Amino acid sequence: MNLVVLLAGALGGLGVFLAISQMLPAQAHLDAVLARIYGTADDDRQVTAMRLTAGQLGNLPWLPVPVTDLALLGQDRERWMVSKVSCGLLGLCIVPVLDGLLMLFGVRLSLLLPVVAALAIGCALFFAPDLVVRVNAAEKRRDFRHALASYLDLVSLERGAGAAPTQALEAAAQIGGGWAYERIAAALSAARKAGRPPWEGLADLAAETGVTELADIAEIAAIAGHEGASILQTLAAKADSMRSEALSAAKAKAGSASTTMAVPIVLLAAGFLLLIIFPTIYRAFG
Repeated sequence: MNLVVLLAGALGGLGVFLAISQMLPAQAHLDAVLARIYGTADDDRQVTAMRLTAGQLGNLPWLPVPVTDLALLGQDRERWMVSKVSCGLLGLCIVPVLDGLLMLFGVRLSLLLPVVAALAIGCALFFAPDLVVRVNAAEKRRDFRHALASYLDLVSLERGAGAAPTQALEAAAQIGGGWAYERIAAALSAARKAGRPPWEGLADLAAETGVTELADIAEIAAIAGHEGASILQTLAAKADSMRSEALSAAKAKAGSASTTMAVPIVLLAAGFLLLIIFPTIYRAFG
């Protein structure tokens, strides 16, 4: 059976399914109703349905969701799942389109090869957003740790000036700038509005973003708040430890980059030597 016939049948079946699903009455969702009341729902019904379907796919047990990475990047699960489904469908469509173009030029492939290639590319692109989220989240955590070291210095200065642990944590978050300080200030503000200690807000932020150093700071602040202990030396030692770890990671990254740069240089030198000795070898064996 021709692949074009199979593709046309699949697209036709998908069109019939979408037409029937649009004609059947659907249950109204709360967000869509509120958007319609306030006049913000123009053509959001398809988008809402897609996000709900993606949310249901995200709840599957065999499909892990990087919750902490998404929370650190400020992305929701539905948008991430929509990007995965879109990339997967794009990967499935690449090979049939190329196969159709080859058929226009008279080149016919076996049915098994395009199907296997389409499934392989579709699966690879389906999991591509996971890699992107993981890489971006790792970079964000590194930036967060750099800002956290300076935040510890500010907390130490506030404590040295006689501020209480709660005041020191909140004042230091207000002094600094950047998205990391904004996340810390938001966590402290949420804890204050809920009537909770600020270190519990830091602990919640650590669990949400996966930054373990923030949980250590929350424990240090909790000890100071409950027992009234002096934590100046502890905060300074923690800041120095974080800077040492960041410096070691930067040196390791620079070393790996230098090693990677040596590969193209070696290949270029090998190609140059091959170009020099090629005439001699050609005359010897020609």
